[in-house]
Amino acid sequence: MRFWPIRRQTIPPHAEPATVSEQRVLSILNPDQVESLGGLPAEAIVGGVSGDTLSPQTFRPNATFIDFLHKIIEKDGPDDPGIRAAAREQIDGWVYVIDLRTPDGPQGRVPPDDVIGGFAVRAGKVVRRSYQANPKYVAFTSHGLISLPPFLRQAFIDGLPRVRN
Repeated sequence: MRFWPIRRQTIPPHAEPATVSEQRVLSILNPDQVESLGGLPAEAIVGGVSGDTLSPQTFRPNATFIDFLHKIIEKDGPDDPGIRAAAREQIDGWVYVIDLRTPDGPQGRVPPDDVIGGFAVRAGKVVRRSYQANPKYVAFTSHGLISLPPFLRQAFIDGLPRVRN
């Protein structure tokens, strides 16, 4: 988990000089990835932290991150080897994208806020454009920050926009 301090110039009401405030945000990117993108794009900011301590109560999710996450999963999920293997086993029904931070693992008892979304399965194949995002999914819980399966993590990173200064 990475904390990134973000500096923003703000002008308080009735004040002449611009002041610099610092905001702490969470991202799943490492420093090399941030550098290769030319900075930290909004799509890579999982959320912000209010106060001095990080907890589910002080975490503020970033809707831009969540929207981008679901867009990537919808687009690239059907090509994920793990999702394809699960579809072959399922034959018909649904396969779910599970946040790997879940305490009992993806094959165990999974809390609703660790289910990212799901795909319909027909005849052992993932149905493209069937992705349903889970509205109860939370990117940071008492179990930690989002942890994507390797294929989807790489698809997420590859899909991030470059930051223009």
